[in-house]
Amino acid sequence: MRYVVIGFEVHQPFRIRRDFFWNPRADRDLIERYFDSERNREIFERVKRKCYLPATGIILEEIQSGENEGREVKFFFSISGTFVEQAEKWGKDLLELLQQLSYTHKVEFLGQTYYHSVTSLWEDPTEWREQVKLHRDLMKSVFGSQPETFENTELITNRRVAEEVESMGFKVMLMEGKEKVLRGKSPNYVYRLRGGKLSLLPRNYRLSDDIAFRFSSRDWEQYPLTAEKFAEWIRSSTGHLGLVFVDYETFGEHHWPESGILEFLRWLPRELNRKGVRMRIPREISGEEYDELELTEDYSSWADIDKDETSWLGNQMQWAYDETVRRAEMPSKELGGDFLRAWRYLTTSDHYYYMFMGHGGPAEVHSYFSAFSSATEAFINEFYATNQFLWEELKLLNSPGVPFVFRRNGRPFAVIWNERELKEVESRDPETYKKHEKYIKEWIR
Repeated sequence: MRYVVIGFEVHQPFRIRRDFFWNPRADRDLIERYFDSERNREIFERVKRKCYLPATGIILEEIQSGENEGREVKFFFSISGTFVEQAEKWGKDLLELLQQLSYTHKVEFLGQTYYHSVTSLWEDPTEWREQVKLHRDLMKSVFGSQPETFENTELITNRRVAEEVESMGFKVMLMEGKEKVLRGKSPNYVYRLRGGKLSLLPRNYRLSDDIAFRFSSRDWEQYPLTAEKFAEWIRSSTGHLGLVFVDYETFGEHHWPESGILEFLRWLPRELNRKGVRMRIPREISGEEYDELELTEDYSSWADIDKDETSWLGNQMQWAYDETVRRAEMPSKELGGDFLRAWRYLTTSDHYYYMFMGHGGPAEVHSYFSAFSSATEAFINEFYATNQFLWEELKLLNSPGVPFVFRRNGRPFAVIWNERELKEVESRDPETYKKHEKYIKEWIR
């Protein structure tokens, strides 16, 4: 390959308290009552020390060295809004360093959902669109960047998602290079969404996972992985352009500094240049489509072996949690303020991910990233928290205890608790509202 695009997912969730069910607290403000601020701070500061500061410093130094030596060093970052919030609380030095990257004009900041949420999986896209807009505004205010490229949470993609992304004005979208989706095509090209104008950039997950999962594995036949070796793999790969996309925590947290991962990051741009491979950023590839790509309604993602949506909505615990979160949407928006902010924290994909039930490699990955000791412990505390949260809201709104559920295409579309919320549903989808009018009258009576 002649070109490579390298970037990082940068995200931290607001974790629900691990003892929420066993040790309920009523003497704190809303956010403190539900979310474990002490643990969130502890994790953020640890990862900042081991990964965020040293890795960002290396990238900034290499960009500057590249400019002095006539080399193009470019990276992209997909940063969630919840990460920025935590950086504003506990890592202003890190935020300033990331802002310095934006001043180089060699780094692209992507669009995503502000809360790194699963809302694109819902039948009603309203909340997903709102979170994308919130994130777009955040990138503009913090980094002076208007995102042109979109990365949906965990690369969750299907045709409906891609069409929505194009309608929101993005020119490029990242996706997983899943064989079933590519149908024989190589991931090492840019594609155009069939029937649209959106450029699709598939992730080369084999090259990405060589860094993300295998770098420090002494059982791997390619251990140790050097920057020179990896650059040669890219150069010798067939195709035009490859996407290498990994969690930022790969560099110092998932693989400790002692593994050599930070030096790998430092030397990789130099070795790529030596091999004749140019670094680019996603917004530069719009219009370079090699072929069209047909997407279906089946979801793809970068998670686990199946690479679909089941890492977040694949078992009854996750379905129950999601149902409760969705029941709280209208009350949260009616109350606003901290209730809306807390509810949006609950939509973050991590909470769903902690309840994954599986075995083997995928289960080990989920266990490593989980805030709980098991999927069952996650469900007990998270499901109770969301139900308690909803109960608090309904009590404040003096709403009846029986909701009305709107359905579209056989799936839940919206849940309301009082007549005040009816207008919101009607404004979102008049046709769906009209189909339910007869039943609404019965519910009101």
